[in-house]
Amino acid sequence: MEFIAPAGFTEIPIGMTPEEAREELISRVSREALEARPVAYENLVSNLQKVSQALEESGTLYAGTCLRAYEGELSLGTLLVTVTPFAFGDAAVAADGMVRSLIAARGDAWAGTVLDTPVGPAAVLTGVNGFVIPAETSESGEELNLPMAEMQVYLPVPEGVESQEQCLVSFNFTTPCEGHWDAYCSDIVALLNSVTFDEPDHALPEGGPQPTSPNSSVPSPPTQPLPGATHAEGKAPATPFG
Repeated sequence: MEFIAPAGFTEIPIGMTPEEAREELISRVSREALEARPVAYENLVSNLQKVSQALEESGTLYAGTCLRAYEGELSLGTLLVTVTPFAFGDAAVAADGMVRSLIAARGDAWAGTVLDTPVGPAAVLTGVNGFVIPAETSESGEELNLPMAEMQVYLPVPEGVESQEQCLVSFNFTTPCEGHWDAYCSDIVALLNSVTFDEPDHALPEGGPQPTSPNSSVPSPPTQPLPGATHAEGKAPATPFG
């Protein structure tokens, strides 16, 4: 599997050793700044390495973060792409069922639809989750609950494409920046339009090729609707903030 990560996102290496985590931090933050607070530095190294290992264990294909300016404001976002085994019959029925069941479980705070992408139907859900900031790391010294806008896309992959079994590719995007939601939606549309699957090499033994990492980031193309009709619940992925 290949796809183009949105421009401005920096990939987090998956499955890093402690030394690789240390080098990754140094590449992002100056050594002088890190060594000014050695205890905090070592905590960052440890936490980054643990997260990187957890991502590998969870079947992550890509993890990236975005820190960029949008109309003069600082904008933050995270993107996680995972793949898991998933047995289903018809892809359209599976996507429609995921939308209906997840919306029913989560309530009116979430909206969902099925979109026809170039590689098949995908369940798209949007909503808001709360991210708790502990008191010890909060500037105010009090525990905070930060609302995070979230988009989840579930793309069923048929047997015989990429691997010898059916699987589910999940795209999870989050941001605390309500006003920037439309721009990020455009990024996710472009990402979904860039997805391609590799046909398996039948000369390889069963269980051979697995989805690969995405291509390097390039500027997102102009905003455009996904090809095909919008169906299922019929709700477009508008801002989950209402």
